[in-house]
Amino acid sequence: MKSTITSRARLPLIAGGLAVLLFTAGCQTYQQQTTQFTSATRSGSLATAITTINKQADSHQGSKDEIVWRLEQGLSLRTGALADAGEVAGLMPAPAPQNDPASKDAPILPPPPPPTPDEVRVYFLEQSIVAFDQAEARVNHYEEEAKVKVGSEVGAAFTNQANLPYRGRAYDKVMMNAYKAMDYLQLGKKDDARVELNRSLQRQRDAVADNEKRIAEAQNIAAQAKAGKVKTAEGKSAAYDTNKALNDAKTGPALQAALNESLAPMKPYGDYVNPYAVFWDGLFFVNLGENGSDWERARKSLERAAQIVPENPYLKQDLDLATHVAEGKAPENLTYVIFETGTGPARDQVQINIPTFLIGGGPAYVGAAFPKLKFNNDYIASLAVSGGDQTCSTSTIASMDSIVANDFKNEWPSVLTKTLVTTATKAITQAVVEKTANNRGGMWGGLAAKVLMSAINASTNVADTRTWTSLPKEFQYARITTPADRKLALNAGGVAHTVDLVPGSVNIVYVKSTSTTAPLLVSQFALR
Repeated sequence: MKSTITSRARLPLIAGGLAVLLFTAGCQTYQQQTTQFTSATRSGSLATAITTINKQADSHQGSKDEIVWRLEQGLSLRTGALADAGEVAGLMPAPAPQNDPASKDAPILPPPPPPTPDEVRVYFLEQSIVAFDQAEARVNHYEEEAKVKVGSEVGAAFTNQANLPYRGRAYDKVMMNAYKAMDYLQLGKKDDARVELNRSLQRQRDAVADNEKRIAEAQNIAAQAKAGKVKTAEGKSAAYDTNKALNDAKTGPALQAALNESLAPMKPYGDYVNPYAVFWDGLFFVNLGENGSDWERARKSLERAAQIVPENPYLKQDLDLATHVAEGKAPENLTYVIFETGTGPARDQVQINIPTFLIGGGPAYVGAAFPKLKFNNDYIASLAVSGGDQTCSTSTIASMDSIVANDFKNEWPSVLTKTLVTTATKAITQAVVEKTANNRGGMWGGLAAKVLMSAINASTNVADTRTWTSLPKEFQYARITTPADRKLALNAGGVAHTVDLVPGSVNIVYVKSTSTTAPLLVSQFALR
């Protein structure tokens, strides 16, 4: 008898040990996983950032999270192409030895010369495309999978959203193809750039239809949960009314406050519109269009961008330019300064108590983890540009904070519904298991079940914080007549940089800054 009591008394200790293992294994968020990479990116420690993300991306090959890691990798490698060659050349593969180690009589040759700046630039642009291609292959796989998928994700009521495959958000896909287009342009591959711009534009169109499907899916999950068609682990009904939860006096206001915090900086761009991608579409076809259809596309894209961002003074000038190009007047002696500044929002999580509506005891509320946007305000507000007798400053063409926040707003009803159903269903399951264990194993059995089930729920009660963190906070640009001496002076936060423009009738100077203390990265190429 004593042995039986002792064995039962040990159950909570055994369950507690398992609980610790479950909790420590399952609660690390994406934000925590990317701490070293994010710190290196924001501080401008580019070599460290690239080395770190290459290892992490390769280690996640074929995993459910591969897309987000490849996106981070693709942009980091692209940034490597903007940097001083001496900073990143050491990250390139070592050249093959010129001597034949198997031959004793072979002459001793000098070591191969270090790569030229152009070779470094080309290497990182090509590697950036490889990473983005890997991300896009996974994106396309999931999109094709979704076309043939039957039914809704009601079965995901027992699955934490962070444990589902990361399929890429709408703005991820748009920027993925936009960045590939810029990579190709800098490599002089204009036909490939055109293909990527077409894809970027199409992804903006597809996002609207995808959101309609997501809304319908969330409504279906809510209806199934309310009707009791979501089952517990033991196959019993676990009805849950999400609308009733949203109208709860404690939960409703807390959820609205969390949403409002994430939408604070949002500008009214319209659903899934990325004015930066639209601008590049216009700029490409103004300068590299081949016929009237191309030039009309340029005019429409720049007109659309000017309507979305009416406060940008340069868009009106480019819209006028597009009109003149259609009349046969090719752009000449123009220099565009593109400025990526800061880093985009990260995703954190917030715990909010939601009602479980349990009958006959048990907790009235249970904590649920919801995502929230965390904005980074350490950035250079604008870039001063001067050349000849001209002086101007860059103006915002797209706020990624706004684009991400708008996507967050559209995704919120789906996230809300799934998180409510998931968390509440697990709480109901826990109550059922505890009651059964208590009936069969007495007080100690009930306590052990409570400890273990609480740990299981806590280890999976983590918000989905996966997001492309290395995106800039803002895209800005300025345009000036190319100075006669082809020299530009850039000034950002008191740091000056001189650019000697390469030959070309239309030049692009690409500038990137990840924080107020990070080095300014400057690259350039002739658009035409």
